[in-house]
Amino acid sequence: MKIKRFFAPNVRSAMRMVKDELGEDAVILSNKRVNGGIEIISAIDYDENALRREVQQEHAPEPPVVVRSVDDMTQQPQQPYFEQGQQPDASNNNRVKDIHQKKLQVTWSQEPTLMEMRGEMKTMRGLLETQLAELALKDQQLSRPFEYELKQRMARLGLGASLAAELLQSLPKEGVVDDLWRRLLGKIAVKLSVTDDDILTQGGAVALIGPTGVGKTTTVAKLAARFVMRHGTRSVALISTDNFRIGAHEQLKAYARILDVPIRFANSAETLQTALDHFCDKRLVLIDTAGMSQRDLRLTEQFSVLQDESDRVRTYLVASTTSRLSGLQEVVQGFKGVELSGCILTKVDESTCLGHALDVVIQQQLPVAYISDGQRVPEDLQPARAHTLVSRSVAIMQESTDLLEDELITGVQVAEVGS
Repeated sequence: MKIKRFFAPNVRSAMRMVKDELGEDAVILSNKRVNGGIEIISAIDYDENALRREVQQEHAPEPPVVVRSVDDMTQQPQQPYFEQGQQPDASNNNRVKDIHQKKLQVTWSQEPTLMEMRGEMKTMRGLLETQLAELALKDQQLSRPFEYELKQRMARLGLGASLAAELLQSLPKEGVVDDLWRRLLGKIAVKLSVTDDDILTQGGAVALIGPTGVGKTTTVAKLAARFVMRHGTRSVALISTDNFRIGAHEQLKAYARILDVPIRFANSAETLQTALDHFCDKRLVLIDTAGMSQRDLRLTEQFSVLQDESDRVRTYLVASTTSRLSGLQEVVQGFKGVELSGCILTKVDESTCLGHALDVVIQQQLPVAYISDGQRVPEDLQPARAHTLVSRSVAIMQESTDLLEDELITGVQVAEVGS
């Protein structure tokens, strides 16, 4: 630990001297007013915890004396306290002084004034780091303007930093921004995986899972209605495993009645197997599951029911595009307890940033089967197309940007009128 004393006419000048000579990591041990200004004692490479441990060890109680029997003591020769010519360590007194000095420094370092000064130094460091980051950003903006602009556009689109960096790495280092932007959007489309309307073309048994309120039941109704339009009412059947929500069966029963298709309810792996066996002659069996949070402990029970039938049931995750990036990431991770064949993105018409969903499905390598952009059954359901998803994302980004600009203009006009 390096300790140094500084003199200055005022605190600000003294702190500047400390910072210039010892750096940002310097610790103030004491400060006091003296003739002509301020005296500050500062240290570098200071470890208060280590110092405390050292002081505690020096003042630790002596180990207990082991009492031996009289016979043991008489049988063993007594050792003199000092061998011939050996004297007690003369440096002990100096070491005691050092310990007291260190204890005093620890006490100084806990004074309210010093604690406040430490806080101010941390604040100064934070401001300095922020200013340096801004300078680096301005430098990038001046030296590589196209890269800066592309990063800004990807951020507005809703892409995370990891995917944005990967896409930027794949582009040429120079070029016209708009041309590079079009190439970048094309690369996003290539990275998107879609399933080509497989539920309605392949049929089979399909289960939809996902959090509460993302539109699973409505999506089941849309898929069933589309299939009925293609193949008739006798080709479709519905199953509900939602036994947790009050009145959960009523909405699906209403859709089944409107579409004139049969419906059954299952509350266990056995009853689900029985229902699937009963509908074995149907070309498409849609299974509506209970909406649960990805943190819900009952989710494991739902997974086990579906896993028991995984050889004949394909499972799709239904996710809302109104969720934030971190929320969507958590949902996908939480529902990966069952093998997913793909996902269905809902509430696209309500989304203010579709890029969040695109980032997650690309990073998780999860194919997109359909997108839902409204409540109408069955009109508001379309098979996913990669380029369409990217185009919708850009359109939503532009709408949000225009809306923000309009709000700013309105705010300025109101301020001008008020002044």
